[in-house]
Amino acid sequence: MNKNKIDKVINGGYCVGCGACAFVAKTHMEINDYGEYQPNLAAFANLDDCTLNKVNFVCPSLNPEFNENILAANFLETKNLTKSDYIGFYQSIYGGFVNEGDYRNGGTSGGFGTWIGAELLKLKLIDGIIHIKDYKDKKASDPFFTYQISKSIDELNQGARTKYHAVELSGVLNLIQDNPGKYLLIGVPCMIKAIRRVQLQDPVINKSIKYTVALVCGHLKSINWTYSLAWAKGIKPKDATTFRYRTKGPNIPARAYVFTAYSNNSEVMEDSGNVIGGKFNQGALMLNACNFCDDVVGETADITIGDAWLPKFETDSKGTNLLIIRNTEIEHILKNSFREKRISIVNLTEKEAKDAQSGGFRQRREGLSFRLHKMDKQAKWRPTKRIEPNSFNIVPLRKIIYAMRFNVTKQSREVFQRALVLDDYTFYEKKMRRMLKTLRILEISSSATRIIRKKIAYLLHK
Repeated sequence: MNKNKIDKVINGGYCVGCGACAFVAKTHMEINDYGEYQPNLAAFANLDDCTLNKVNFVCPSLNPEFNENILAANFLETKNLTKSDYIGFYQSIYGGFVNEGDYRNGGTSGGFGTWIGAELLKLKLIDGIIHIKDYKDKKASDPFFTYQISKSIDELNQGARTKYHAVELSGVLNLIQDNPGKYLLIGVPCMIKAIRRVQLQDPVINKSIKYTVALVCGHLKSINWTYSLAWAKGIKPKDATTFRYRTKGPNIPARAYVFTAYSNNSEVMEDSGNVIGGKFNQGALMLNACNFCDDVVGETADITIGDAWLPKFETDSKGTNLLIIRNTEIEHILKNSFREKRISIVNLTEKEAKDAQSGGFRQRREGLSFRLHKMDKQAKWRPTKRIEPNSFNIVPLRKIIYAMRFNVTKQSREVFQRALVLDDYTFYEKKMRRMLKTLRILEISSSATRIIRKKIAYLLHK
């Protein structure tokens, strides 16, 4: 019966590939044909009941009695924090960027994702940072990025910028268990949730993970999404060596997703919105599990860092971060650094934090309630979430959009895998073009008023 729980997660498409189960089971994760991490179910076949219970407990898609609210109460000083239905518990909310060094230019947005790790290192509060870096000596079948440990600021800087790429934690957790210390871990919400559950099971990991940073997340992309962007610009999957998802420049808006793809002898740059399946929120080549997530900002983390997509910040192409603070030590570090003019921060309201990631919250609130209702109508098992099915009054056009996005995820996954087998990018392009174009027309129709309002606000601030 215990094994059936994890079976349902993996076979139902609800595995985020975090690797927590592989770590507690002392096995490993694999990359499937769709460019997603998942455990080998056969490796769980002979586990004793105690280990299987641990496997099930750490899985982010199981055990709703240990949801984000409960985990936050276990790891954060919630009695001193304010509670929000959208961003979880919080002590303070800021918009800002790093003034010192090259953190802002070298980062995806305002530079805080790298700066906070460097600051904790300088203050000797941690021994290292667990974060995502380029996979060294990459071969054709290897991932572009993996979790690694940086113990110096130079090493840390090598992992700057956001990566929209599947990753797993089991390998780096094994390293930590063999090398206990004080670490900062940076990850998307489901990874932080998995780590929190591992901390409740493993005393070495619990003591070693001193701080956590959550990155605001729209959803996780498979490795195949990266291949699809590079392939669209002429770099075949077997030739792609390195990838940058957000390229900065004076003429590139803060909201733009301009990627740079590399092979051994070429470099190409393009706005991902101009590539089939490249517009991020349409859901091409994303993990299906992300369709059933209700945590946009990583509510169990000590600090959340994301893009402050608000009109008053969007005129600055260098980027501005949204910061949600849940840890008093980190709050003090920020305030001291602000007084020293090493960083720039301004207070934001809870509403502004929500507005800064409004699309993600629509998808993970009303969109999620719609998808849960659909699964229940089909009598299919799905994870229990904090959002109730059919709990939003959704207009018909939005229902069509949510249904189409769900289908885009499913179809793009199968079609791109077939294109890889055929070694023919045009197969993917032709099969997905009409669906994605139709979806875009519907999205614009649904959002026209909101887009115009934001455009006016942007021009006024500019």
